Amino acid sequence: MSEIWVVSEQTGTGLELIAHAKGISKGEKIVAFSFTLEGAQAASNHGAELVYQMSEASRPEAWVNKIIEMAKATKPAAILFGNSRRAKEMAARIAATLDTGLVTECIKMVRDDAFVTERYSYGGLCVSTEETKSVPFMATMSAKLVEALPEGAAAPIETITGAEEVCKVIELRSHKTTSNLSAANVVVCVGRGLAQEKDLELAHRLAKKLGGEVGCTRPVAEDLNWMLEENYIGISGKMVKPTVYIGIGVSGQIQHVSGIRDAKIIIALDKNENAPIFEAADYGLVGDLYEILPALLTALGA
Repeated sequence: MSEIWVVSEQTGTGLELIAHAKGISKGEKIVAFSFTLEGAQAASNHGAELVYQMSEASRPEAWVNKIIEMAKATKPAAILFGNSRRAKEMAARIAATLDTGLVTECIKMVRDDAFVTERYSYGGLCVSTEETKSVPFMATMSAKLVEALPEGAAAPIETITGAEEVCKVIELRSHKTTSNLSAANVVVCVGRGLAQEKDLELAHRLAKKLGGEVGCTRPVAEDLNWMLEENYIGISGKMVKPTVYIGIGVSGQIQHVSGIRDAKIIIALDKNENAPIFEAADYGLVGDLYEILPALLTALGA
């Protein structure tokens, strides 16, 4: 029986990939590759028919050659990855060695005689439709496009060995931030409309009250250095899909709007009534954010 593989270093992403695989399967076995016991058990209970738990190595990249070896022997119909930087790097190496194509950042995938995918192009200005007949079909899928399948009977889990560490970990340092923009249900984003770095406190208070995360536009991170670069949202930064996005002093250039286009509700606060952000917003407040934000925080009891 042919197989469809899903490979993810993140548990939640792995479950989404299994759902994608089920959607395009024509009777193929769904095989999940997981790098943690937690991820393997979750995949086993949510739709995978066989789970490989990769042991030994400290880094998922150490398994690239093993996955290539298994793919050459098994010849899966498709291999799906998440859309993290690590996943895209691994997928690219595997696709190059297998001499097959790789479609990245897919937002939709269907299957007829061939695999047909959709992805944003030109900074999100249009959607590109691509048909692929190469075998195996390979793609990286954007997050939060489907729900995980319901829990069911557990599939078998097999332990795989044979990792090849190409890098040696010399030192581990704690991360500078605990921000998780990609998974946040509420995102408060600050732009150049903020006058001073200390005013970020207003955004953090709002995000804390709403149970959300604080992000920023690219200039706030790269030009002003008020926040880490991993916090900026846009076509070359983080792509977010929160239930609520609140832009504070964000002008709304296309590069940024491309990163928030899948937010369910977009709220914009800016003093410029002609700011492009209002074209994308569901709700807009025109005025001085230094009057609007304190009043909003007071009303929320923040």
